[in-house]
Amino acid sequence: MTDATADVRILQLYPDELGVTGDAGNLDVLRTRLERSGIPVTVETHRVGDELGAEPDLVVIGNGPLSALRRVHADAVAHREALAAWASRTPFFAVGAGLELLCTRIEDPSGGLDGLAIVSAVAHRGRPRRVGYAIAESNDGRITGFEDQATELTGVETPFATIVRDVTGAVSRPDGIRTETVTGTLLQGPLLPLNPVLADRLAASAAEHAGMRYVPAASLKEFDTLADHATDLMRSHVASVFTTIQ
Repeated sequence: MTDATADVRILQLYPDELGVTGDAGNLDVLRTRLERSGIPVTVETHRVGDELGAEPDLVVIGNGPLSALRRVHADAVAHREALAAWASRTPFFAVGAGLELLCTRIEDPSGGLDGLAIVSAVAHRGRPRRVGYAIAESNDGRITGFEDQATELTGVETPFATIVRDVTGAVSRPDGIRTETVTGTLLQGPLLPLNPVLADRLAASAAEHAGMRYVPAASLKEFDTLADHATDLMRSHVASVFTTIQ
């Protein structure tokens, strides 16, 4: 059900600095699923120095190194009041460093940063690095992704998911943050192409914010089948050991 004169506006914050782990794929999936389901989409970007513009229907923030967070930090702080107001009613999807930016503080052995305090958690960088496939359980069902990060979150009231298996075997540890409006995770992939149920939940939230209702089109089944094949392969290789460039 759509209004022919309306569209869903998706805003990506800092795509140059916080978009380095396939985060454009998350945007592509959201746009494709909405458009195939009859809902027009406009994707906008906010870069350092830009005016923030009008409130969107969904905010997406991707991943990047600490150096990238330092480059966007002053701009993000300058817009903190507006972003916090949005986050009281607008869905946010934040991955990795994007989630850290929303925290109250980002601690790092080389020196920390104050976050935007949109979520009540502290991100601690410099913890033992996790690299490999991971399987998690969440309110959206089973989530499959990839970890390559050395961050631990403390002060989390409600995690996004619980990691139940990784390269070390069976585990039980929290991942990310979930609030009424914020979905934040340290899992990559990119995550939404691999997990259509999560993508559909975010698409539905964005459409609702725009005053529309999202009903996934039957034609999306082809993408769901591809995602099933990919995640089946990842789960069968979850014990695989990966190396990382430091």
